[in-house]
Amino acid sequence: MQHNWDTMTALELGHKIAKNFINPVELTEYFLERIKHHDRAGSIYVRHTRARAFQEAEAARQRAKAGMTRSRLDGVPISWKDLYDTANIPTEGGSPLLVGRTPTTDALVLKRATMAGLVCLGKTNTVQFALGGIGSNPHTGTPPNAVMKDAPRAPGGSSCGAAVSVASGLAAAAIGSDTGGSVRVPAAWNCLVGLKTSYGALPLDGVLPLSPTLDTVGPLTKSVADAAEIFGILGARIPVDLEGRNPVNRLRLLCPTNVVWDQADPTVESKTRKALDALDNLGAAVVHDTVQAFDEITDAIKHGGIATAEAYTTWRHLVDTKGSAIDPNVLARFHQGREMSAPDVEIVRAEVRKQAPALYAKLAGFDAMVMPTVAILPPTLESVDRDPEAYRIANMLALRNTTLGNILPCCAVTLPIPGDSPCGLMVMAPAGHDNRLLRIAATIEKALGSGPDLT
Repeated sequence: MQHNWDTMTALELGHKIAKNFINPVELTEYFLERIKHHDRAGSIYVRHTRARAFQEAEAARQRAKAGMTRSRLDGVPISWKDLYDTANIPTEGGSPLLVGRTPTTDALVLKRATMAGLVCLGKTNTVQFALGGIGSNPHTGTPPNAVMKDAPRAPGGSSCGAAVSVASGLAAAAIGSDTGGSVRVPAAWNCLVGLKTSYGALPLDGVLPLSPTLDTVGPLTKSVADAAEIFGILGARIPVDLEGRNPVNRLRLLCPTNVVWDQADPTVESKTRKALDALDNLGAAVVHDTVQAFDEITDAIKHGGIATAEAYTTWRHLVDTKGSAIDPNVLARFHQGREMSAPDVEIVRAEVRKQAPALYAKLAGFDAMVMPTVAILPPTLESVDRDPEAYRIANMLALRNTTLGNILPCCAVTLPIPGDSPCGLMVMAPAGHDNRLLRIAATIEKALGSGPDLT
């Protein structure tokens, strides 16, 4: 019997499981067989958790049969980035220097997902130490971009395997992490929804660190509703109610005219502007204006940012002693962090303390900011793998827009803009407004999905 389970959203699958229309054991087998067939190189999943998945799926089957499901996603199989501790399963952060690292307990967010009935399919690939926006990894292999197939192209990072697992139908949803854009970049480049949660909204216990003051947990999904549901589960709270949200013609949106459009690919700019025009035509008030905080913070981090400084501090014991085994592109960013002095870092932090309130004041009276998620399309792997300078430039452009929402504390979500090219529309709000952001994103998602042709 033919199924289309790989095209369904997580909530759609969960609904059918609860109604006993889908057996979660069969669903888990379905996804594992797809992984076996479509990920022969093992570049998307670095390891499977087959025994655990079937045990969890059988428990979900029994609960559904008894009418006692634990959540709306009970029995739904998802993937986990190889940063999340998984009991008795190696968690290696994509690095040859962490091979064999095997935790004895699950990360807290994984425990919460398991308690809600989600099925763990396995661990997905990541850029080494999660430090990079392109998505390549010479140690574990690089997952193929799931959308652009004219040539092998970058999947986006660092949650590269997470994005490709969902976009290729190898998981119903994925859990990634976002320190400078590592959820949103791969989501945008694979036509997915990616949620960058507010710092501290979800616990980091049992998650391999990169930048302890910027790291965040976030889902990659096929819909805003899925992202909202998972956000609630991982936060051990009731998911936000997306029904009854304001219609699109009640939205007031700020679109920055500076920084975020610089060096934008013509296709990205054209599609994003068409999407904004569509929202405007549907009644949303889209106001184009300068956001001075973006210029100021961009200038402050031009010689290095908080993330690279903290990344070096976190992993210096390996960088300084075994750096030759690290991906040279990743090592270069570690070294950038090493070269920053304490005053350099404090200059950036002082600018953040100044510009964050300025940004929030600018946003007063607006529901959210909107902008291109990523300024460029996925580069070919050949163009960045062979040329360190090309990698550096592409990596900088890939992460530039998203990083703004990490350094200037915000929550953000990327929405796929309909069409053939993988472009994302980023919706951003001040930190702590995650639920409100999700409601706004759901409104925009519906408007763009039912609006005019944006190809």
